[in-house]
Amino acid sequence: MSSLAATQADGYYIPPSYYASGAYKSKSISQHAGSKGHNQYLTHSIARFELPYDGFCTKCHAIVGKGTRFNAHKAHVGDYFTSKIYEFTTKCRACAACEFKIRTNPKEQSFDYVVGIRKKVEEFDSVEAGTHGVIDTDIGAGIYQYKDGKLLDAEGEGGDAALHALEKMARGHRKALTEHEHMESLIQINTKMEEDADANANLRAGYRKERKAKKRRLEDAKSRGLGRGIFFEGETGEDVATAREVMTIRDRRKERDEAYRSEKKQFISIRGGSIFSSHKRHSSKTTLELDKIRQNEESTRKSAEAMIENGTRMKKKILVCPKNIEKGTRIEVKDVKSNSSHGVISALADYGSDSD
Repeated sequence: MSSLAATQADGYYIPPSYYASGAYKSKSISQHAGSKGHNQYLTHSIARFELPYDGFCTKCHAIVGKGTRFNAHKAHVGDYFTSKIYEFTTKCRACAACEFKIRTNPKEQSFDYVVGIRKKVEEFDSVEAGTHGVIDTDIGAGIYQYKDGKLLDAEGEGGDAALHALEKMARGHRKALTEHEHMESLIQINTKMEEDADANANLRAGYRKERKAKKRRLEDAKSRGLGRGIFFEGETGEDVATAREVMTIRDRRKERDEAYRSEKKQFISIRGGSIFSSHKRHSSKTTLELDKIRQNEESTRKSAEAMIENGTRMKKKILVCPKNIEKGTRIEVKDVKSNSSHGVISALADYGSDSD
């Protein structure tokens, strides 16, 4: 009850004369109780019940398969410690005259068929049956052939009987081992799939995970502009290895380009800088190039000093022509010393004599 409803129910004063006059009867007792709930279980205690085991109707002997669903009346009929025992009541679909009553069994964690329905026996105790988990259908291994009231020996007679007995024993031993392995595998499967509800929940969880992954792939493809219904498949180990290789190649190429740009920038700075610069170079390569330039300058200076000491002079060829020289005049070039002005005068004199 909400807080407002509680206030309306208990927050008003009702005088004793109201109950003495009997007016409350017309508003409570004489009226219909109204709706008890919003579904058939709350209203009529009707629940959807699914048959847990195969069974037979005790009246018409019709087979009622496991998983058949009924609209059953659910009632609380007892308790097992703190667990409630519920009883489900329904009718046979075939004859509609036999009433089924099925109860929960918290102690055995199962269901009991109480009235109107008989459970189909699908399991037995191998120890009580005397089979020890091995059912041999071969002739002679628990199954005998009779003819005219006499037992037939299918294994033979005479000296071969002992050999047949050994073969029979070995064959039975091998079959027992095979059946034992088969029983172990069945036990493992039953241990894994013991509860139908758990197996169903695991299966649905796997499907749910797959659906969500597919939905994410569709949304990713849609964000990339792909058409409807197109999606990217999940990544594999090969895709991861290929992506890692591509990223490695890209990083190496990036490092190589950065090294090339740095070297080019350094080379441009060296070519553009002065060879007589006195500031320090941080790069070892630049220092080596500057040392080489200084060595070349030093060797050039020493060779020039040696030439001056030996009296060697550089010669120049001077061609002196008058302003008004006639076309076709022969001109002879002579070597003169650069530090003598007399050579120029002699050349002019020789020119004059030749032109005459």
